[in-house]
Parts: sequence; structure tokens; C-alpha cells
Amino acid sequence: MYLNSKEERIIGKFMNIADDLEGKKLTLKWNDGSKAIAIYDTYIEDETDCELKDEDYEEFWSFVFKAIDLVGTPPIYITEDEYFCINYRNFPDEIIADTKMINL
Repeated sequence: MYLNSKEERIIGKFMNIADDLEGKKLTLKWNDGSKAIAIYDTYIEDETDCELKDEDYEEFWSFVFKAIDLVGTPPIYITEDEYFCINYRNFPDEIIADTKMINL
């Protein structure tokens, strides 16, 4: 699996253990104090909403979660089915499984 240089720095460690976290409840925290408690589902290959020819087109990896609870306004969009994605652009500053921080 290929990660671009931005992704490697921001999501690399999480990507390496993502398969082991499937179905687990995680707490995602951002520096502004917002957080999401969610069940980790899977990761997907994602892309910007641009045409392939557009210079802003980019492919990247996104992680899919089922929301349980939100505090504040995390930088995520929740679907009608209560799912959301994070990627290197909106990746949380801390991810906690039980009491163990897993992304540092």
C-alpha cells in the first residue's frame, strides 16, 4: 500500500495497525477540544472531488468510523447512517483505544 509523504507522516502509524482495530471503540481527539467516540470500520482509497485532469486531483486513504458520541465540533461530516471518514487532512491529534494512546 502506497502512502504519499504527507500521509506517511500523519497517518502512517495508524495505517500500520488499522486492521487490528477493526470493530473497536476509539476516542478521537482534536487540539480544539472536540472529540468523537466511534467504532472503527475500515479504510478505503479516496479521492478529491475533482476531475482526473485537474491539478488539484489527489488520491489518498480514508478511515471509516461509525459515530457513537461527539463533543464539540470535530472536523468531520456525519452521514445519515452515522458514519464519517478521517484522512490525513482532518486526522485527530490523539487516538485512544481503551486508555492507550495509539497514534503517537
